[in-house]
Amino acid sequence: MIKYEYTLIRSARRSVSVTIKDDNTLVVHAPTRMQVGEIEKFLLSKSKWLDAHLQKNAAKNQVLSDIISYKSIFVAGTAVNFSFGNTDCISSDGVQVKSLKSLKKLYINNLGERFLQLFEEISRRSKLTYGKVDFKDYKAKWGCCDRERNITFNYKLLMLPENLWRYVAVHELCHTVYMDHSKSFYSLVESILPSYKTDRKQLKNYSRITRLY
Repeated sequence: MIKYEYTLIRSARRSVSVTIKDDNTLVVHAPTRMQVGEIEKFLLSKSKWLDAHLQKNAAKNQVLSDIISYKSIFVAGTAVNFSFGNTDCISSDGVQVKSLKSLKKLYINNLGERFLQLFEEISRRSKLTYGKVDFKDYKAKWGCCDRERNITFNYKLLMLPENLWRYVAVHELCHTVYMDHSKSFYSLVESILPSYKTDRKQLKNYSRITRLY
């Protein structure tokens, strides 16, 4: 019997694929008539890749265990106590909210201006201009730049260390020039932020946060 538990989704597709979610659950997409034996044979062929990523996710989740269980929350990269109560506030005692819906406004009110000052500084020094800037609640990305050069940041970016604020700000500003992730795009990113590869790798460790709140 195969060692992996997985959710199977069948559809009118021609090939089989597997994805690993942040919580280490596996989702397999397979053709409607593909036999289970063939599906599990495919999974066994990917066992080395699956095991490596499952172990990596498990390590990340262990580090973020208090965050995932809502015992703690990050404020500009520092983990502080997190609780639910009768008020919405960020203080020396930690973060308290009436509900998770309060987080967006709370973080923007307390940290938004600090972030935007950094963003403006980067824009000015890099001479990369933009249309409008705003915050939203994204579930799978840290920022977005449209073709009118309007830039929107995930408010949960304010939970992360300031060096990652800088990286995401540079990344989105560079999209005002290149709308793709081409070699030219990353050359521009590197010219502004030489440490971007290290920052990008660090940012991946926080990916689950986008889906927590």
